Amino acid sequence: MNSADTIVAVSSAVGQAARMIVRLSGPRSLQIVNAIAETTVEESGSSHSRLRFAELAIPATLLVFRAPRSATGQDLVELHIPGNPVLAKMLLKTLIACGARQAEAGEFTARAYFNGKVDLTQAEGIAATISAANESELRAARQLLSGELARRLREPIDLLADSLALLEVGIDFSEEDVSFLPMQELKSRLSRIETSLNALVHESRRFERLTHEPTIALVGWPNAGKSTLLNALCGRQRAVVSPVAGTTRDIIWAETALRRGIVKIVDCAGIESPPGEAATPIDHIRTEMLAKARQAAESADVLMLVQEVNDTRPPPSAIGEADLVVRTKRDLFDLVEGEAPSFEVERTFLSAIEGHSCPS
Repeated sequence: MNSADTIVAVSSAVGQAARMIVRLSGPRSLQIVNAIAETTVEESGSSHSRLRFAELAIPATLLVFRAPRSATGQDLVELHIPGNPVLAKMLLKTLIACGARQAEAGEFTARAYFNGKVDLTQAEGIAATISAANESELRAARQLLSGELARRLREPIDLLADSLALLEVGIDFSEEDVSFLPMQELKSRLSRIETSLNALVHESRRFERLTHEPTIALVGWPNAGKSTLLNALCGRQRAVVSPVAGTTRDIIWAETALRRGIVKIVDCAGIESPPGEAATPIDHIRTEMLAKARQAAESADVLMLVQEVNDTRPPPSAIGEADLVVRTKRDLFDLVEGEAPSFEVERTFLSAIEGHSCPS
């Protein structure tokens, strides 16, 4: 990244809109815009003009922000044009031909950071705002963007810097019978700093979980109904369903929305015993299926055992202990006398997951 370059990018959302924004930042921003604008712009402010490029004359609103009073600390120009994505791409291509460079991901924010317009926590807040997938993530991103983390860190940082200064003065005057920072006071200060940082770390874990997409692995014996359950939960025919055991031979996944965010549901191949010494090609496939199922089960946040309602076998030993159990095929088998009735899979699954202590 070269800060001497003039960068350009489409800054509005992808898709049709009433207006679209193309933004430039860098020392040649005004020069490049004036090369295609009918009216010359030099000073900060808003003006209307026509942009001539690709044999077109497009009405545009030009917003000029002169350095250092801009979002990036450089000369910055926003071109507001009619909201056609094709038109925005054509304008972007023209501006690049006039001497601008396509901005890298996050480069406008990086320039704002290097020029002192935002601190590191606010820059992270911008990235978190862009990638937020739900309201909880957006609230956490807003706190970063507003400088909440920097505000919380200011007190322990100032206390640490003050303590360090007093210690250095004490070292310089070590031959004098003067104590600038008694040991007991130093321990008290360090304890306060540690308490403050531990509290911040504890709260940060809650926000870190918001950006994590929890994974629920559906595991069990072959033909237990895992693929049917996956299809029911994601609301579409994501996996092939068949009464023949072993239909699923690979890891299949889909996402579904809960009240607290998005979860990833992984359908694993049915767990079978590994082949013996005289292994056939089919046995090698089953070995690979078992390895992938184990890997998915180990990396999942929640392990869900899917088992037929009348299946009395113990869970496959290869998957470890399940967090939740779903009994399937209630409509195909009669319950043993005294056994509790089965439940509606989708409703119980969702309520169980949302009440589970997995990251979400």
